[in-house]
Amino acid sequence: MKIIHTADWHLGGKLHEQERAGEQECFLKWLKDLLCDERPDALLVAGDVFDTFAPSNRALELYYSFLGEVFRASLCRSVVIVGGNHDSPSLLDSPEKVLVHLNAHVVGAAVDDPAREVVWVPGADPSGGLVIGAVPYLREGDLRCSTLGESGEERAAKRRAGFQTHYARVAAAARALSRKETGREVPLVLMGHGYLDQAKLSDDCSERARSVGGLDGFGASLLPVADYTALGHLHLPQEIGGNPACRYAGSPLPMSFSEAAGGKSVVVATFGAASGDPVNVRCVPVPLFQRLEQVSGAPEAIRARLLELIQNGASVWADVRVTAGEGELSGFWEELPGLVRNTGVKILTKRNDRPGRTWSGRENPDEIRLDTLTPAEVFLMRLAEESLTDGERASYAALFDGLLRDFAADRIAAEGTP
Repeated sequence: MKIIHTADWHLGGKLHEQERAGEQECFLKWLKDLLCDERPDALLVAGDVFDTFAPSNRALELYYSFLGEVFRASLCRSVVIVGGNHDSPSLLDSPEKVLVHLNAHVVGAAVDDPAREVVWVPGADPSGGLVIGAVPYLREGDLRCSTLGESGEERAAKRRAGFQTHYARVAAAARALSRKETGREVPLVLMGHGYLDQAKLSDDCSERARSVGGLDGFGASLLPVADYTALGHLHLPQEIGGNPACRYAGSPLPMSFSEAAGGKSVVVATFGAASGDPVNVRCVPVPLFQRLEQVSGAPEAIRARLLELIQNGASVWADVRVTAGEGELSGFWEELPGLVRNTGVKILTKRNDRPGRTWSGRENPDEIRLDTLTPAEVFLMRLAEESLTDGERASYAALFDGLLRDFAADRIAAEGTP
């Protein structure tokens, strides 16, 4: 049995207000070609299919067109998708009864019955198969019940216990289904979307915050034993705790300029006949569909590098950072648009990062712009200014996360009303 593990497509997402539908379409075409070459039994998408709770029509078109083409060409037996923290659970779950006929199984939100988060993938041989515990992003309400007056440590302990219990119940239900289908235990794959505290962050900006909704990292030891654990949420491809069969696929596209130099990949995992057999794991590099570059230094060096990129005819999105030199920068900022006009170079963001500089957002609008921040990021920045315990910050962040989800759900409902 073979799977392809990917995650964090963020369809509809932008980079500093720059549309990325072209890149996203290129990735999905490349992924279809990979499916055609590899012919896996299942394609796993470990959350953050979309970038927002209310994705654009173009993002929805990319998603449904991809699933339809995979089905028509019979590129794999099953597609298994779980919701991430950026996804609207109701939007993902709503076409469930249609998608199941395309061999697409979607779990947008956690449910009480663990069997509903289990997917059976039959093998070519009736005695074989693969069982998948498809766990979506677990929100605060999925992990614990609040008690008045409890401490931050008590809340954190309840969250850890809820996390461990949820995965254990799903794994037990998966193994029970395996025995029912084949009379033995076939390989078990667990899917999840969240932050394991052993993992590396590419940067705090692109991942929006490691403790999304106030939920900080969990230890990998809280997860039950599985033959492969397919994770999403962090954009840096990586294995966890030295275990190549427990890993983040990472995002297929760089989600910030700091990720531009790092390679992107999807994972191909091949299993033996029984649970516990060796698993072969390999990473397949994803091509770069749009070049990104951070151009830094003194204004003179930045100007020279931009001219070099222009002369090479490169299609580049640039992040310009002045990190050296002295003097007023207003003239330099005014020069840049004319320098790159009608060329393949597009400057998406620019900022003054010279050492020792003090600033305020009002005096230096290039440093931080409100339109580059999400509501959650603004709220977390505001919380950081208050004298609160970690537990109090987590509670406030969770409440705000719930408000955002309610607002997004209301907006979707309103848009669907004639």
